[in-house]
Amino acid sequence: MVKNKLFLAIFFLTLIFIGYKYTYHEHREISSEKEVFNGTALVLKQYFHENLEESNGAYLNKTIVISGVISEIESKAIMIEDNVYCVFDKNISEFSIGKQVKVKGRCLGYDELLEVVKIDQCIIFKK
Repeated sequence: MVKNKLFLAIFFLTLIFIGYKYTYHEHREISSEKEVFNGTALVLKQYFHENLEESNGAYLNKTIVISGVISEIESKAIMIEDNVYCVFDKNISEFSIGKQVKVKGRCLGYDELLEVVKIDQCIIFKK
């Protein structure tokens, strides 16, 4: 009986520990990750538009670098050439419409309704 209680206690403590580690794991550091794509906003959108499944396999939840001209600005996001929607973690004030920019972030996928590629956790790419 004591062995069963001890086994159950260890089992449940292990489950709690695994759940805690899964919930509170370290966040990705996009700035230090190697990108799987480095190109223009138009090229990336064409990849997704022509073959969505293959592009999702190649770029979804991966780090990418996008370059192009800013076409729209929001408080924490920019649109590059009306093709890629980039979300930053903090307010952005150094951008202006028409400015050439290169950003690095995590690809969230292609929005077929809006016909844009979405990326988040964006940072200004300097290399």
